[in-house]
Amino acid sequence: MVLNGKTAVIVGAGGGMGSVLVNKLEKEGVICVLVEKERDLLGDLTHLLDGNRHYFYECDLSNPDNVQQLTEKIALKFGKIDFLYNVAGIGIYKTIEELTYKEWVDSLTINVTGPFLLIKGLVPLLSKSDRALVVNFGSGMGVFPKAGRIAYCASKFALRGFTLSLAKEFKGRNIDFCLLTLGSVMTNFGSGGLELRKKLEKEGKKYLQPGGIIDKVIEITKTDAREAEYVMYPEGYVDGD
Repeated sequence: MVLNGKTAVIVGAGGGMGSVLVNKLEKEGVICVLVEKERDLLGDLTHLLDGNRHYFYECDLSNPDNVQQLTEKIALKFGKIDFLYNVAGIGIYKTIEELTYKEWVDSLTINVTGPFLLIKGLVPLLSKSDRALVVNFGSGMGVFPKAGRIAYCASKFALRGFTLSLAKEFKGRNIDFCLLTLGSVMTNFGSGGLELRKKLEKEGKKYLQPGGIIDKVIEITKTDAREAEYVMYPEGYVDGD
């Protein structure tokens, strides 16, 4: 598939993987609709907004009304969407004794309800594409349960079931749904941040690199033979460790 001239919505555009995805899509000639909680979070991507080709929308994924309003704004602006990438997420790693109710709700709202509302609101636009694609960014924590990550695991197990069910629901139609199940990634996501990951890497732990992941996403986007789930784990990633 030639990507030039297609339109993509990238939710979590300013993050460690989202920003790499935006840059690669932009080089392919894709019209990018960047979604972030605040414009400042776009970082170096703001230069893409200097012209009239790419667009930015502010959205707080922890607020369902805000997400609903986002889909309505996009529908007013665009007659068709070809790709939706749900990259944004939240990683709160705590035991049940430590976890607050708000942290539990935020985990489920941002990681599951957000993608649900985005997909539900944008399906009418995606259905107008010749071959639309929705990619939800999942986790090995949605396959392997892990102590101390109950909220994150619950949300990623839910996202996995949601995405794979949608893949069956839309089988034979013009929208493909794909889950990208990832092991540990070298980004600032979750607890500890990038510095801790770099320290652990020096001690021997393996991480996926954002560039390699996004190369796979572009490959999936271009192919005519899309699978419902793609799994990428770094060397030594066993049982979600």
